Amino acid sequence: MLRSLDELEESFQSISKKSKEECGGKLEKIRELTFLSMVFFKPYYECYKKHTKKYGAWGNYLHHALLLELLRISGHVVFLSYKGLYRNAFDNIRYALESIVQAIYIDNRHPDTPLAVKIEVLKEVEDKREYHAIRLIDELEISYKDRLKTEYKKLSRMIHPSHEHFITLWRDIKTEEQGVPTTVDCEEISRIYDSMVRMYDIFFFLIINYFPELEDSLRKDTHFVKGIRAYNLTLLTKALSIKPRRKPTR
Repeated sequence: MLRSLDELEESFQSISKKSKEECGGKLEKIRELTFLSMVFFKPYYECYKKHTKKYGAWGNYLHHALLLELLRISGHVVFLSYKGLYRNAFDNIRYALESIVQAIYIDNRHPDTPLAVKIEVLKEVEDKREYHAIRLIDELEISYKDRLKTEYKKLSRMIHPSHEHFITLWRDIKTEEQGVPTTVDCEEISRIYDSMVRMYDIFFFLIINYFPELEDSLRKDTHFVKGIRAYNLTLLTKALSIKPRRKPTR
């Protein structure tokens, strides 16, 4: 058994080496992008502490826990991309996206309900059809709803399995008996990066709509504004009324 594990580890080491050689720049872009979640968290937490009376205990909201988990998920996406586990990376992005919509919906509907009760509600509704994300978004009282739904649908198409995924899967099955990815796909890594950008845009946008006091803090945070412009986060640009990045003149 241990020998089999050693062989599995060696297989992934070869994939990691190849990923670094062929797609190192694209992987570095994903790694750099993940810092945006930490940049967002600092002003969010500082602003939240100032409004504890209005919003109640820190641990009473589902989206608080998900914001903390986003830091971990972001690291997972980098690691999985590096190891050639692209579908697993997309699964993590999809989990973050769908979870934040459900969390904001439940926090909105039951703001004063204890966290333990909210988790029980989540257990009951997470697989029910009426809790699909687009229907939840329709029921949220938020600005730029149509734009949010458009971005959500675009991202959903990017992160859900497609015929291209099954073609890649079949190719790997035919050429690799151990079940380890046999190919490194830099274009797939680029799609993971694009999906992460869109996911962050939606994730932070929903939190800002729930917690409008945060808007002023984020506008004044030069690091976050720089990130919004650098990654062209369209929902956040509108929500915070930030001027888009200037195009270089020739």
